[in-house]
Amino acid sequence: MPDYAALKAALTATYSGLTDAQVIAAVNGVTVQQTVDVAMSDVLAYFALQGELPTIKGWATNPPAVAGAVTAQAANAAQTLGLMVGPPPLFDTLQMSDPVKGPAISALLSALVSAGLISSAAAQAITAMSSTMVSQASIWGWPGGIIENDLVAARAMA
Repeated sequence: MPDYAALKAALTATYSGLTDAQVIAAVNGVTVQQTVDVAMSDVLAYFALQGELPTIKGWATNPPAVAGAVTAQAANAAQTLGLMVGPPPLFDTLQMSDPVKGPAISALLSALVSAGLISSAAAQAITAMSSTMVSQASIWGWPGGIIENDLVAARAMA
């Protein structure tokens, strides 16, 4: 549902002095970075294309031995990733947008990179899958963008 109150507040605070056409262009422009969830099918496809999926799946039942750079935390992270990719996958999505789960997934990836179990490129690729650009309008509930009538309605709010 469109958030007219947020639009009205932005008209006063951020877009004051702009023409309606300038406001519409600014609000509808794809300028806001947003974190989104990542489909496990995308993660599986990435690791499969890198030739790493069989090794990772094996970690579910046989995590890497704790030795050298492979700490207990990294071995646990490897086993967790192995369980996550399945079969069947433990989750449909990596909830990167969740304020608790997102950082936990990032920490899991970092532990795997630190231990040399996955490459930093792999961790970066998975993290990049969770980043998208959207318009401010879509965040406020207008996935198709705002139009002049929306500005009129927002300004008319008490």
